[in-house]
Amino acid sequence: MSSVFIDSNVIIKYFAGDSLAKKLLEPIIYGDAIGYVNTIVISEVIFILIKLLTGKKAYELKSSPETVKDALKSLNIQIQFLREYFSELEINERVKQMAIEVMEEYGLLPNDALIASTCRYYGIDTILTFDEDFKRVPWLKVVC
Repeated sequence: MSSVFIDSNVIIKYFAGDSLAKKLLEPIIYGDAIGYVNTIVISEVIFILIKLLTGKKAYELKSSPETVKDALKSLNIQIQFLREYFSELEINERVKQMAIEVMEEYGLLPNDALIASTCRYYGIDTILTFDEDFKRVPWLKVVC
């Protein structure tokens, strides 16, 4: 069974009904592949969903904890989907150090560097993403 890392943009587009994102995630949903994420992806997905649901910007959400709580209650199905279909990989100290090296060598931003480093550390060579920046990372095969 193949293993792939799933970037947050694929999951967000899946929730939005994007047909390509649905096609990309089908092998994971049907059990033909193992889909991996890390804490970064989970955080990004939940944060973006909260922003989309509330229509508020980050600074507005920071000053409105009740809005965040209410939005989170509305996202039960999406959060359950994340838990059910994706295995979470730990971001340990080695992954964090590798991320700094990836940023220095390939110019990725911190979250993307943590994702690329997670893939390398755990031996995952394929990432499902709509982010072209990952094409700069030689050990990753980008599928979009």
